Amino acid sequence: MAIIKQAQRQTLGQLIGANNPIVTVPDDSQRQYAWTKKEVDVFWADIEKFKESRESGRESSAEYFIGPVVTITADSKQGRSLLDGQQRLTTSTILIAAIRDTLWSMKSPEGISSANNIQRDYIARKSGRKEPMEYFLVLSLFDRDFFRDRIQDWNETLGECPNIENPGRPSHRLILDAYNNFRSKIMARLQGFPDDEMRLDYLDSLRECLINGLVFVEIQTPSSSDANEVFETINSRGKDLSTVDLVRNFLMEKSRSEHEKNRVNDAWRSLLDGFDRREEIEKFLRHFWVSKHGDVKSHSLYTTIRRDLSGHFDKRPQVYGVGAFSAELEGAAGRYAELINGSTGITEFDAALGEIKAMSADALYPLLLSASGEHSYPQLQALVEASISYYVRWTVVGRRESTLLEENVFSAAKELARGARLDEVLHRVLGWIPDDETFKSDFLEASIPKQSQARYLLAQMEQYLRLENDIREEVVLGDGKVHVENIYPQKPDKELRLEDHEDWVSRLGNLTLLAGKKNQSQANLSFPEKADLYTGSALLISSQTNIHELWDGENWMWRVDGIKARQAQLAEYALKVWPNGSHWV
Repeated sequence: MAIIKQAQRQTLGQLIGANNPIVTVPDDSQRQYAWTKKEVDVFWADIEKFKESRESGRESSAEYFIGPVVTITADSKQGRSLLDGQQRLTTSTILIAAIRDTLWSMKSPEGISSANNIQRDYIARKSGRKEPMEYFLVLSLFDRDFFRDRIQDWNETLGECPNIENPGRPSHRLILDAYNNFRSKIMARLQGFPDDEMRLDYLDSLRECLINGLVFVEIQTPSSSDANEVFETINSRGKDLSTVDLVRNFLMEKSRSEHEKNRVNDAWRSLLDGFDRREEIEKFLRHFWVSKHGDVKSHSLYTTIRRDLSGHFDKRPQVYGVGAFSAELEGAAGRYAELINGSTGITEFDAALGEIKAMSADALYPLLLSASGEHSYPQLQALVEASISYYVRWTVVGRRESTLLEENVFSAAKELARGARLDEVLHRVLGWIPDDETFKSDFLEASIPKQSQARYLLAQMEQYLRLENDIREEVVLGDGKVHVENIYPQKPDKELRLEDHEDWVSRLGNLTLLAGKKNQSQANLSFPEKADLYTGSALLISSQTNIHELWDGENWMWRVDGIKARQAQLAEYALKVWPNGSHWV
């Protein structure tokens, strides 16, 4: 049971600012900045609504409760260590900085003076010329320097921050996005005022609403373990809850030395620097765990990790500790980034990884992550190709229950992690691939409404046709370079519309590829008006697959039998492109 020293009402100006205890986000317990445009837009809309209501003079609108913050306030420590509330306090500081910079940009003596006062009172200041800068909100090591460089280290003479450090992490880009978003919103509001006097009044009113109107409840706890428990309870249902953050807090809590804490921070640096988006980090953490322990759903991942690792970490003597787990996590993060980006440097293997990405076949990553822990990438070529055939035949074309495929692949990943031989696992995957008769039957009836999957299937068959015809000229078949074309159009003229339109428009036999981006007006033309697009195409999937059979020129109508015939032709190619298990035996 967590110990709470006290819970008290605090305005934003009482939490951050001169003459208040400095708020520090401890390196061992908190995450990086994570608010996207969605959260920033909601925050701004709430502030504007509150400002308007507050200025109406209604007593009930004097304050805006923005939620709790959890701090560690041990008697022996100076200032406040912030466990929960970083996103709101950081965003509030960014908005204050945007007000500061807007005031200074007005170039009037009053505007510049107000900007300097905001900087000194609520962001950072020096007690003397030779004293170090005192920051009223200190972020954790992942964002600290960038936040200071872009938001806090403001030059009163120049009216700007150094802006030397380029954004190197997703959180850095989000900090910049939030600042630019606020600046643009403020400037848009100021355009509605006829003179600088009214603009200054608006900015001062906005500042006053933030500093004295935003109200928090500060929950003070004596230790990090108490704060963590309160943090998890408060965030059990909200946006602020993040499995990645909770796992890091848990590892810090279980660390037995500074060395172990440093290992956790090293691992987290590799996560933040290795992935472009926060969602990729969340996905990696689940796939890492699945690759070692089998399936676990996202909603129960943290609970499972905490329970299972606590059993190891609490053993006496300890055999497997925080440092060992962090090292495994860091090593796996590097391999995972190479897998999802297709950047292993092995041409054939990277091409296969590109196929996985094109299909969004994320379920295959835990298996490859597990296998790559003990085997080189070239040794995994047969496994990755077999896994792709399994995924295409079972899920993309067969439309079978994906849960069973995931159970199979995840169990194979766990077996590899526990010492199974690579050839044994490959044999298991081969046994799961639907046979040729089943695949052909599925293919003949397949509709692929998802554009990315349709593009992938057609592009792979195009590559097969080019090899078969000994055409060495390479073509780029990625998104943006080619588009999926419905031969019988999605919006045909009323008199040409097939009776069972929805049954045929996304059938594979009715789909092809054309170079460039889709021209919608051109796409809905009748066949004679666009026949030359197919016959003149450099793509064989369009010029050499009997597309003309889809159109009955004598009766001026679309032919369902033509769609079926072309789909049967493509099915023969598909059997070669995505072979069955005997191909690898």
